[in-house]
Amino acid sequence: MYGKSSFINKISNKNSLKVGNKPGVTLKKQWIRLSKNIELLDTPGVLWPKFKNDETALNLAFTGTIKDEILDKEEIAFYLVKYLLHNNVHNLCEKYKLNENEIKDLMQNEEDENQVILQVIELCRQIKRSIYITDGRIDVKKTSNLLLTDFREAKIGKITLEKVEN
Repeated sequence: MYGKSSFINKISNKNSLKVGNKPGVTLKKQWIRLSKNIELLDTPGVLWPKFKNDETALNLAFTGTIKDEILDKEEIAFYLVKYLLHNNVHNLCEKYKLNENEIKDLMQNEEDENQVILQVIELCRQIKRSIYITDGRIDVKKTSNLLLTDFREAKIGKITLEKVEN
């Protein structure tokens, strides 16, 4: 798959534009001359200011399509766990060695869904001792990074975020 910069490098038979396998590599506008009469303008990626719905924005954030630097990764990881609990609880439990029946019971018995999600995040971080802060509290930033990285690298499984409607 090509981004704008890769495409321009390819058709110009040059490697004058910096490219990468993630969004946000192009930081400023750059003109590339293809011939005497043809120039192409490479621009930083542009996302429309408003998404059709929150689900679209979250899906893009989960996959890393929106640059992590402009997001609250802890919040994105929270919503990722929420999504996985509702749609792929088996994958989540298998990856982090959680008891699926206990997680399902917790989801049914607990009144506050946010508390359930936080409890599951706490359980997920227990697989990596390095995620503790020295006083034993959870390091939310490291845990969030772990969850997002595992999801993006398909370590939680091959998961489709968008479903085809009948």
